[in-house]
Order: sequence, then C-alpha cells, then structure tokens
Amino acid sequence: MTDYQKYTKEELILKITSLEQLNKRLLQTFQEAERLEFGWTGNLGQWFWDFTTNEVTFNPLKAEAIGYMQEDLPEKVPYQFFTDKVHPDDKEEVMRLMTEHLRGEIPVWEVKYRIQAKDGTWKVYQDRGKVTERNEKGEPLFLTGIVFDITQEEQERKQLQTKNELLTNQRKKDTLTSLYSRSAITVELVKYTNRARKQNQPLSLVFLSIDHYSDYEKNFGIVGTEEVLTVTGQIIQSAMQKQTVAGRYRESAFLILLENTKKEDAYRWAETIRQAVLETLFDLPKQVSISGGISVYDSEETISELVQKAALKLTAAQKNGGNQIIV
Repeated sequence: MTDYQKYTKEELILKITSLEQLNKRLLQTFQEAERLEFGWTGNLGQWFWDFTTNEVTFNPLKAEAIGYMQEDLPEKVPYQFFTDKVHPDDKEEVMRLMTEHLRGEIPVWEVKYRIQAKDGTWKVYQDRGKVTERNEKGEPLFLTGIVFDITQEEQERKQLQTKNELLTNQRKKDTLTSLYSRSAITVELVKYTNRARKQNQPLSLVFLSIDHYSDYEKNFGIVGTEEVLTVTGQIIQSAMQKQTVAGRYRESAFLILLENTKKEDAYRWAETIRQAVLETLFDLPKQVSISGGISVYDSEETISELVQKAALKLTAAQKNGGNQIIV
C-alpha cells in the first residue's frame, strides 16, 4: 500500500493544501531574499518552468520590471506569457536557442532579447536557463534559470557606441572641406586599390589643387583663403558619384578616387569640377582656378607610384599656367 492510500479524500485535500501553502511561503521567502541580495544589480531573480504542465514560477521582479503586478498575472503563468512579449525581431532567435536546448543540442539556453512592457516600451533582458530534469527518453521535465534586466546597460552601451562613431567620423573628416582627412583618404586609397586589383577594374586617381593658393593666403589672409577651400570642397562633394571618395590631401590639394572609371571619364569629371570652380564667385578680388593631374591604377605599381604619377601631372599643369587638367 502506497502512503497516499492511507489517507481519506478529505485528508489528501488537506495535505495538498498544506503543501501548496508551504511551497508558496518558501517561494515568497526565497524571493524576498533575492530582492535583498540581487535587486540592485539588475538581477530579476530565478525562474522555474514545469515543462509537463507549462507552468512558470518566477520572482515577481521579472514581471514587475515590465509593469505587471501580481494582480495582472493569471493564476498559473504559462511560458508563453513572456515569450509572446518578445520583440518580433528577436523572437525567432530566442525560440531557436530554446528549442535546441530542449532537444539537448546545446548545454544551456542563454540569450539577450527585447521584451515589451505593459506601457508599450521595451526592456532588454539577459536570460540563462537549463533543463535540470529529463525523463528516461531524454525529454525535458523541469527547467530552472535566472534573468537580468540589462536595459540601462544596453542604453549606456549604445550611447557609448554612438559617441565613438561620432568621434571616429570627426577624425575622418577635414573640418574645412567636410571631405575625408588626409589619413582617412589614405586608408580609402588602400581599400580602393586592393579592390581594383582583385576585381580587375579600372581605378582613376585625380589630384586637384587650387592655383596660386599660397599667394592668396599671403595677400588676402587666412579667412578668405579658407573660404576658397570650403567652397571648393563643397563643389567636389556635390559632383561625387556613388563610387567616388575624396579627401583633402595637402593644404590646398585634393585627392579623389573614381572606382571602375577609365581615364577619359575621370577627365570629364575633373573638367566639370574645374569649370565649376572657375565660375564661382569667391570673396576674393581675383578669379580662382584649379589644376589637376590624373593617373590610372596599374596592378603592377605601388600606391606611392600611382599618387606620384598624378602629382607630377598636377605640377606640370600648374607650371603651364594652371586652370587645366592633364591626363
């Protein structure tokens, strides 16, 4: 005779009720201890999932963090109460990892996901769980885990990432022209030449420089000549195409890379810039012009040789009187 057969129906009901009350009190004590020990760290406490009944027992902090008080919860909380609130973009990954763990394919279930609060806002949870009991067939019976609210940590991480990206972009930009800085355009030059070599596509390099810039600076001051740089940078930027990058390479010199572009097309592009600068009215009592030199990348040459070819043509153009592009 088994132990429960010794009891009458009324005695069994009384015993079950007593056990439920004891379990409830033990869980309450455990949850209160968790609040004292972990509440300030973002730890929302442990959770327990009876897989056979699909009932989840958890520290109320897990629900309170997304705005649900005890009175908002069903008497028996199913696993879907929380998974239904997972962000649509995260849910597939969450369910995939959980399924793989339930099958025994991965040792633990650990995932970060966004979960929607009662007021419609989103929190970020870090969840980790494990099947602690399986039947003789290896099927899950019981799981236990722990969950953290890492919303503030994620917000701080994203803010730091945004600041870093902003600083990186600032370092890449030349403050006067809004084009790439010398260091940044040099990095792009390496990328573009590597890609041209691998894809066997033409790459044209255009070197442009403002004619007589040092004379302008000496005769009209820094402010006026900086305005020439700024406007010229704007003209170059407005003419740039999808496969074009440009940077301020020296004081008054600009380096432009035209990907998948033959020298004839690069010449036409540079001529457009030259003409636009010539027709622009600057705050100087003289007409401003630019000169340029163009070189096409040869996979057998070094990057320095590519730049030097264009620089020599630029020098020749300015010695010939300026306001011209030499291919």
